[in-house]
Amino acid sequence: MAIDTQRPTHTVDAIPSDITNSVFLGNPILDNLVGCMVAMNGELWATKRRMKVLESLLAKKGVTRDMIENYIPTPEEHAEWEKDRDRFVTLAMGPLTNDAFRNISADFPKRG
Repeated sequence: MAIDTQRPTHTVDAIPSDITNSVFLGNPILDNLVGCMVAMNGELWATKRRMKVLESLLAKKGVTRDMIENYIPTPEEHAEWEKDRDRFVTLAMGPLTNDAFRNISADFPKRG
C-alpha cells in the first residue's frame, strides 16, 4: 500500500524557544513541574486521539464501543494490567512523594 504524501496530517514541527532557561513562576522547580505537566497532557491528548482513531476503525470492523466498555479481562490480563498501572503510577507520581527533607548541599549518607 502506497503512502499518500499529499494527505494532510495533524502534526506540526515544534517551534524552538530562546527562553529555555528562563524562570516564569518564581521557582525553577515549579517551572519544571509545570513543563512536565504540559508535556504529559500533550502526550495524553495524542494518545486519546489515537484511541479515537482505533475505536472508529474497530467500529467499522464490527467492534462496538459497548463491546469495549463491557469487556471483562481474563485473570491473567487483569493481573498484568494492574502491574502495568502500578508501574506507571510509581513512575509518573512517585516524585510527588519525596519528603525533600535533605538540602541539596547536605552531606549524603555513605552506603555500606
